[in-house]
Amino acid sequence: MTVKVPQVSYNDTVQQGCEYLLEQKATGAIVMQGGHAVGVLTDRSLLRRFIVLNRKPGDVKVGEVMGPMLRIGKDSSTKDAAKKLVSTRFSRLCVFEGDKFLGWVTLTDLAREASKDHLLQALVRHNEPEVILCPACNVGVLEMQTNKEGDVLRWECMNCNHIE
Repeated sequence: MTVKVPQVSYNDTVQQGCEYLLEQKATGAIVMQGGHAVGVLTDRSLLRRFIVLNRKPGDVKVGEVMGPMLRIGKDSSTKDAAKKLVSTRFSRLCVFEGDKFLGWVTLTDLAREASKDHLLQALVRHNEPEVILCPACNVGVLEMQTNKEGDVLRWECMNCNHIE
């Protein structure tokens, strides 16, 4: 989780928000109003919400173009966070403890963690078998193929022989 998340005000102008993002070398910031996190300002929200307004950046408030927050609790697992990001196609998950914003988890954070052996093994290990639909045929189920030591070699679809 990233805890030092850039913050902009709901009432800042898009001009101010963009200048701050550039200054911070960031692609997103949490939007705060009255001490509470209320949304996110990202490069994506600027492209999708601001550009179509055809107005000057100094005339539009961040609150008009911010995107929604996808929330997750601080005790949620990394696996749950990854599933939520992938299924929703969001790039950030805002981590909360009650109503308090603690930080966010990005796809980059998860990719960085997934490269660590202990987490990779934890993601592969599970109590109940998980059904993963084949992305190639959308009919078959991917089955884990392992070597004698139990290391995962690949995932293979028994329907179309697609390999992940």
